[in-house]
Amino acid sequence: MDKRSQELIRYLSEATDYPEVSGFELLEVLDVRSRLAPREPLLSIDDRALLEKLDKRLLQMADVLLERISEVADLCEMRHRSHILPSHWWWYLDEISLSKGKVAGTPQ
Repeated sequence: MDKRSQELIRYLSEATDYPEVSGFELLEVLDVRSRLAPREPLLSIDDRALLEKLDKRLLQMADVLLERISEVADLCEMRHRSHILPSHWWWYLDEISLSKGKVAGTPQ
């Protein structure tokens, strides 16, 4: 893996350990994940596995991350303004959180 990809993954790994940081810092986490996206095909199998693990952590923390980010920004507005594609799912934490709530509230 190239040095820049290593730096980005290390940043993402450390950042997911501390979700209680400010919404601005969490927006940087989403941006870092977006910078990693085009590099994914170049990652080794082990590095892709690590990135997948980090993605799972982001998903698990969606509600907490959204709460912090919502204090400083509107994710929907940011997506539209920046033309974020759905393939960058981490920018859709608001929709993910809403979907999780719908699934949790579904009678079984």
